[in-house]
Amino acid sequence: MNVISRQSEFCIITGKTDTGYFVLQKRLLRICLFNFFLLALIGLLLRAYPIFHIPFFTYKNVLHAHSHFAFGGWVIPVLLFLILKFFPEIRTAVAYHHWRNSIVLMLVSAYGMLLSFPFQGYGAVSIVFSTLSIAAGFYSGIIIRNEIRQHPRTVSHSFLLAGFFYYFLSAAGPLATGPLIAMGKAGSAIYYNAIYFYLHFQYNGFFTFIVLALLYKMVEQHQPLTNGKRVFRLLNIACIPAYFLSVLWTQPSIILYVTGGAAALLQVIAVIWLLKDIKGIGWKNDLQRLLFRIAIFAFIVKLVLQLLSAFPSIAELAYQNRNFIIAYLHLVLLGFVSVFVFAAILKSTTLSHSRLMYSGILFFLFAFITTELLLVLQAGGYLSFIQSSIYLWLLFGLSSFFPVGLLLVWISCPGRILLRA
Repeated sequence: MNVISRQSEFCIITGKTDTGYFVLQKRLLRICLFNFFLLALIGLLLRAYPIFHIPFFTYKNVLHAHSHFAFGGWVIPVLLFLILKFFPEIRTAVAYHHWRNSIVLMLVSAYGMLLSFPFQGYGAVSIVFSTLSIAAGFYSGIIIRNEIRQHPRTVSHSFLLAGFFYYFLSAAGPLATGPLIAMGKAGSAIYYNAIYFYLHFQYNGFFTFIVLALLYKMVEQHQPLTNGKRVFRLLNIACIPAYFLSVLWTQPSIILYVTGGAAALLQVIAVIWLLKDIKGIGWKNDLQRLLFRIAIFAFIVKLVLQLLSAFPSIAELAYQNRNFIIAYLHLVLLGFVSVFVFAAILKSTTLSHSRLMYSGILFFLFAFITTELLLVLQAGGYLSFIQSSIYLWLLFGLSSFFPVGLLLVWISCPGRILLRA
């Protein structure tokens, strides 16, 4: 049965036309942008703790809510939105109720984590919602994986499949923490390495490969690929051994340094080929082009930093200073993933015509660049001449541009927004 007849069959069975999918996408986009605004407010609250000594909720519990909601409320749902938009052959071939159910499960679990973590940290309720969040990702991954198998394999499809494979693999990290705690291993090296296992395969596996799937889908629409398969192979080969870069803080055998460094080198080689492939992507205005270039630059910096972290002295320096770690995580989550998401949203909708959207994104970029510089300079000891209280106020003030910008972005996304074909 060909794809057209399969799509027609789904429309007859579910009563949904492509209009129904578009409505679902529009609602999901507005919710994702609002969630990103909430996430920025929580981040600002975290920056306020050392200044105002906030009595309600502990800092650690709010930090857990912030990190879990970042994944479950913003990154994963908005990447799913972009998959629905850029892969119509998958979107319309999967029954509507599967998309609806997976999105509802994803968002319910995200709000559950947001509301439970501040009160109890890792407790019964928050763990249940965390588990539901993982299940929602599995649900989406399985239906996408099953549908891709019905189509000729393209480079973008390969990245998409690999991305969800690494999502499935990352789940071993949080699933292992419960037994480790029961065995009295909480706070041990193996416990933290289980957490880093999850983070590595989310950041460097799932997030990265899904973004590259979207990127190569754009390339495939404009020009024939020349290096896509080579890029995919190199990054795929490197992803699992690159995990060893996350355990160097334990000062393991030199073999792990060499293995992690070799994987990081493969990633750098892959991005050189990637840059040759993405030259032909068409962007409709200067803002889209700027966002795309910033995202790719952040990706390159991320890979170079991973390569440098294979050197023992640099690895030790990074793990001893929390601000370096925060700056790196924000580089990936905000600079690479989120900025690329904004570029892709503007490319696929009519939002680029909105002055509010334009202003909001500029506020966001200003906050991202200035806070990243501040974190790195402070961690490197270049701000020792500034009193710590002044530094905290400066970091808080610059961070306030995040929620302001994202509020403008959300307001500029009305219900009548058009999704470009």
